[in-house]
Amino acid sequence: MAGSMNTAPDRWPGATWYEATTPARKFDHLRGRHRCRVAVIGAGLAGIATALGLVERGETDVCVIDSCAPGSGASGRNGGFVFAGYSLDNDALIGQLGSSRARTLHGWTRQAVTLIRERIDRYGIDCQVNDAGVLLADWFGDDAKLNGFARRMHEQLGFQLDPVDRRSMRDQVDSTRYGAGLHEPGSFHFHPLRHIQGLAGVIEQAGSAVLADSPVRSIHSANGRWRLRCDDGEVEAEEVVLATGGYDRRLCRSVQRALQPVATYIAVTEPLGTMLGELMPAPVAVYDTRFAFDYYRPLPDTRLLWGGRISMAARSPAAIRRLMARDIRRVFPSLGGIRFEYAWGGWMSYARHQMPLLGQRSDGLWHALAFGGHGMATTTLAGEMMAEALTGNDRRISAFRRWPPQWAGGALGRAAIQGHYWMCQARDWLRDSHRRWHQRV
Repeated sequence: MAGSMNTAPDRWPGATWYEATTPARKFDHLRGRHRCRVAVIGAGLAGIATALGLVERGETDVCVIDSCAPGSGASGRNGGFVFAGYSLDNDALIGQLGSSRARTLHGWTRQAVTLIRERIDRYGIDCQVNDAGVLLADWFGDDAKLNGFARRMHEQLGFQLDPVDRRSMRDQVDSTRYGAGLHEPGSFHFHPLRHIQGLAGVIEQAGSAVLADSPVRSIHSANGRWRLRCDDGEVEAEEVVLATGGYDRRLCRSVQRALQPVATYIAVTEPLGTMLGELMPAPVAVYDTRFAFDYYRPLPDTRLLWGGRISMAARSPAAIRRLMARDIRRVFPSLGGIRFEYAWGGWMSYARHQMPLLGQRSDGLWHALAFGGHGMATTTLAGEMMAEALTGNDRRISAFRRWPPQWAGGALGRAAIQGHYWMCQARDWLRDSHRRWHQRV
């Protein structure tokens, strides 16, 4: 297997608020020859969670290698929501597996939410945790449908979502845009870049290596060992885990051809002072019931982080600011003239079946990929399952064999995803127009 790394998160110009508020940390660069039992390619959350899971199981002969620094990709550039579920819709998961099996798999993501919170406390990671939780806000004003969803999730998945009626919603988010809502107990939001770099520090303290600015150029297997060639050195390992996400699709094409990079965007306002508390009386993280929803949360310095959109385009910070300003006005008209001090995008990697790609190739290479839309909990879960498998227990990871790598369609696949997004946007627009028409008559 050979190829070059398609990394370069700096294709998105402009610093993120996360980078501006994370203390500078130096990670070693790979020089010379390095030997280890397990090499993990990619220091995003999947790779770091795999390494930490191994360390916690007593396996400290681990080396994590990244072309940039831990969290430089999607894992350190996202909204910072920590809640349960997969990118695949819960109802679709039930349809594919049946309620009993779906309950088990969904339950694993809920356990991962708890694990993330426990690790933050255990290792003293300063990542600005806000335990107010995550709130799903109904964009369409259909209380019956929202409450029906909550009942169905409880009955079929054992997944508790607490209803928030319309009147109480104003105590959470002061916007006339929404109807009722659902609050997920145990969910929280945090600073994802501080989180992942804190975990990387724990791995180093245990005696394992986290190597930055060391792009892997090729992987070769010979005589039962793997060799990873980098610019200034080489890593030899018994086991290799590929966990590179949306910034590399060339290193192992037979698996990575199943990935489709999809862009999403985030902007952060100037400090809002007391206005933030007036708009968001409860400091929850919010997303809504559309296919391509807004997601936003209050930050400790009275800024508002606002994200959304799905696209195939790498837009400039100026273009992202225009899009986010348009979106924020629909929810908070009083913020129509607000200034965004930070704006950035990032690539998420998706698989066609909307589930993560977890497993091992016939030649022994492990992979943990395609976490677009899955969030922090499922990505952490993947690292746990990978660590389990690497230490002899593949029970949980084997459940994901039903979702193997499937070719994502290349350029045609990208066009199909963009077309599907536009179609879903149109469907949501029609549904919202129908709601507004009924309000007038």
